[in-house]
Amino acid sequence: MESIDLIEDIILGDQFKIPEKEKEKVLLKIFKEQLKKNEINPNLKSMYKKNRLDISKISKLEEIPFIPVNMFKEFDLSICEKEQIIRILNSSATTTGKPSKVYLDKATSVRQSQALISTLKSFLGIKRRPMLIIDSKEVNGRGGVLNARGAAIRGVSSFASKIDYVMDKENDNLKINIDRLKEFESNYKDTEILVYGFTYIIWSKFVKVLEDQNIRLSLPNMKLLHSGGWKRLTLEKVEKEEFIKRTAKVFGTNSQNIIDFYGMVEQVGVVFVDCEYGYKHVPDFAEIIIRDFNSLNEVEPGGYGIIEVMSILGSSYPSQAILTEDIGELAGIDDCKCGRKGKYFKFKSRIEKSEIRGCGDTFAEREYGK
Repeated sequence: MESIDLIEDIILGDQFKIPEKEKEKVLLKIFKEQLKKNEINPNLKSMYKKNRLDISKISKLEEIPFIPVNMFKEFDLSICEKEQIIRILNSSATTTGKPSKVYLDKATSVRQSQALISTLKSFLGIKRRPMLIIDSKEVNGRGGVLNARGAAIRGVSSFASKIDYVMDKENDNLKINIDRLKEFESNYKDTEILVYGFTYIIWSKFVKVLEDQNIRLSLPNMKLLHSGGWKRLTLEKVEKEEFIKRTAKVFGTNSQNIIDFYGMVEQVGVVFVDCEYGYKHVPDFAEIIIRDFNSLNEVEPGGYGIIEVMSILGSSYPSQAILTEDIGELAGIDDCKCGRKGKYFKFKSRIEKSEIRGCGDTFAEREYGK
């Protein structure tokens, strides 16, 4: 089977079905073919040359050369012609003043959308439902440049039958439109609905505001997906359990309906969603490697280290292996009680003193002026 056809089969198939050892063999073959194309980019070619990379001798995923995530801020890492680029994804530009730039061609963009839908189906099913976005409509504006919040909203909106934005933008700030929120609640209080937002925005601009105003909603049949901004919550000494409990109480729903996922703008389409046992799972078209802080070798289950995110989705930029600035714990392989195959892990924290990268964290940083 041609590599392109194999990639499509994996993306469009049911996720979390391939046992780890089998998956590693399949992904290794695809990655090695993709690495050859990466040499089109002079920056990547130089990196491979300096590392004396011999693609033919790579025998396991751990040996795929990784790219530190900050390199997307410093270098043009496009591996397609300029006229093929249909969109540029930007991460936040905080202390460096430089955003990551991820160049998407049509094939990559389509794969990312398909991959996200394929992953979320395992947790949400396929039914389209009314969706409440805890953000302003401006964040999803049209154009060739899109930030992480806008990209995430576009991705999850594939599961929406109708979308309502509950926040209004006022002088670079976000404020709840209470009338719009109450209308949504009235229309859908007995309906299965979806809610999406960045974690810190949900916490600081929605949950705490409604608590202060003593407003409690009645949306028991909702599921809330959230991501981003955990560093600021950690600084405020807000643990994940507290966030879940108080958010569920404000919405009037069960805490199991508050679902966290981990993702990054440099790997759009790849999300790691919490299962009912609290572990993040790796879809079949992606992989994670938790690398030891000192040796950078892969840790065994139970070990902690730096999270590396791998993906077969990119044909316009090197998505094969990106080393993040995040710390995770490899919880296990193939044996989670939820039944999903492959690796599963827990996100622990950002690396201390690393730049605050996420758009949720950037929002918080701007608010606090830090």
